[in-house]
Amino acid sequence: MDRKLSYLSTAVVGLVLLFLGGFVFTKEELKMVSGLCIGLGSAISVLGIGNLLRSFIISATEEERIKRLIEIEVNDERNTRIREKVGYMTSKIMNYVICVLVLTLGFMNVDKMVLIMVASLLLIEFLSVIIFSNYYSKKM
Repeated sequence: MDRKLSYLSTAVVGLVLLFLGGFVFTKEELKMVSGLCIGLGSAISVLGIGNLLRSFIISATEEERIKRLIEIEVNDERNTRIREKVGYMTSKIMNYVICVLVLTLGFMNVDKMVLIMVASLLLIEFLSVIIFSNYYSKKM
């Protein structure tokens, strides 16, 4: 019952934020606050209502069984290796994308600060690969 109460309170908080954004913050100066309240309120209320309905549909024993199956699936060695390979390939591709972005920005004669910021992302990624590879080679 405690979960149902927390889901209900989440839905109520979301609806209150939605109401505040739609009807209370109507001045032009508060347009950004209104949009923020509407966006957060709708997201929070949908999550609260969805979880509340889910708690009525799925029993507690079935929910525990589903959690156990999800935990087994997450900790499965095959899935762990797949996630590692996906992360490596994503990092590799993003490395090339950032390199192309740095070259493109360099040829476009944009502000040097923007170019330095994007190039620093490339440097941070390179350093993190070195640091994490050293860390995991010692750990494993």
